[in-house]
Amino acid sequence: PGGPGVRTDAAIYTGYEIPPHFDSMCAKLTVWALDWESLLARAERALRDMNVYGVKTTIPYHTEILRSPEFRLGRFNTGFVEAHPELTEYSVRRPPRELAAAMAAAIAASHGF
Repeated sequence: PGGPGVRTDAAIYTGYEIPPHFDSMCAKLTVWALDWESLLARAERALRDMNVYGVKTTIPYHTEILRSPEFRLGRFNTGFVEAHPELTEYSVRRPPRELAAAMAAAIAASHGF
């Protein structure tokens, strides 16, 4: 993702193999805006635009936080995540395009491609 007020710092790239003992933060998304509502909208768009395949990410979790009514009202502190374990109860729906790509990669790999 990119655009005004959106910055992505990443240590991975297409084809990169994540070693078994890795820093779990492979990329960092930073978003800013002049007001809270603009920030929330920009952050949600940036998370929607983030494309990461092949590894589990915290994108759905952060999306749940952004959608939380309490968070949107600005009622949070450093204990917010601990106080809201229900935010981890989300389901990840893979887009058909992503599933098709994963199946194609598995078939190609099984045939030596």
